[in-house]
Amino acid sequence: MPLFSIIVPVYNVQQYLAACVKSVAEQQGPKDWECLLVDDGSTDASGAMCDAFAAEIPGFQALHRPNGGLAAARNTGLKAAQGEWVLFLDSDDAMAPGLLAALRAALAAYPGYDWYIGRHLEWQPDGSLTEHPGLHLTPGPFESDDYAARLRALYAAGHWSVWKYCLRRAWLRENRLRFWNDVRWAEDWPFDLLLLTRCRRLCFLDVVFVHYRTGRAGSLLNDSRNLPRRFAALVAAQRHLASLAATGGADAAAWAAMQDAMADVFWPQARTAAVPDAAVRRACLPYLQQLRPLYRHGAEVTSRRDWRAFQAMMRLLGPRLTLWLCAKRAPRAR
Repeated sequence: MPLFSIIVPVYNVQQYLAACVKSVAEQQGPKDWECLLVDDGSTDASGAMCDAFAAEIPGFQALHRPNGGLAAARNTGLKAAQGEWVLFLDSDDAMAPGLLAALRAALAAYPGYDWYIGRHLEWQPDGSLTEHPGLHLTPGPFESDDYAARLRALYAAGHWSVWKYCLRRAWLRENRLRFWNDVRWAEDWPFDLLLLTRCRRLCFLDVVFVHYRTGRAGSLLNDSRNLPRRFAALVAAQRHLASLAATGGADAAAWAAMQDAMADVFWPQARTAAVPDAAVRRACLPYLQQLRPLYRHGAEVTSRRDWRAFQAMMRLLGPRLTLWLCAKRAPRAR
């Protein structure tokens, strides 16, 4: 059995995939890992590249599935994984040099944990690597029976990034922890909220896991036409987490912390939805209506006056009028 299973979802990344694969293949130390390239119905050369890498490089496997999104592709990888530990890597990013060697040492130094959390560096378009501002990872074990305290610790270290995690596969399997397939944007954050209900002991590592590529063309975040899809994902996540709480998977305090965390994801998207394109705003409205329970939540929103004003408008005027007014006031491009 390999020590590590590295799961790489792949979709239309032919220009980035070779660099990603190279970063794994060149890891130092024993070949005690497998790398599962999960082609999620790519329409470019990515699928064929996966097959070629699997044929040429020991330890690599190619899996093919119909397009279902990042969550479904990761679940396909989890189902096929054989390693003791699971790592996720996005196919347009790169595994940090020496990561697996550092993890072998960390697992020996801090045994007995199911969830290890590390750092990342941002890979700028000019090739430079920079620290992400505002993250405060304190290395070492963290244990708490308070869900909100665990969430705050994870949040400070740079939340919603599963490619900075090393997870015990047996723990995931025994607790039936999987991504929700219908959450097709920001898949990491509801998965984190789910993991935290089953894990009271975290171990933070001063180890760089990933070089995260910034500024990639074609990103879901770079086009306002993708806004309805983002809100649909938030609705799906809200539904799953509400079901988890209703069936005893999260107590009242944990559910309240989840609502604040969900709202902190929701509010930046809601503000972004105040676009001049009326058709985009109309497409967002059904989802915004379903997300009304979040309108009274959000820890981060209270820290900025303009955000508090937007929150108040959404609560008093509703999303349709609020987005229309904000779109009218937004500066026009010349």
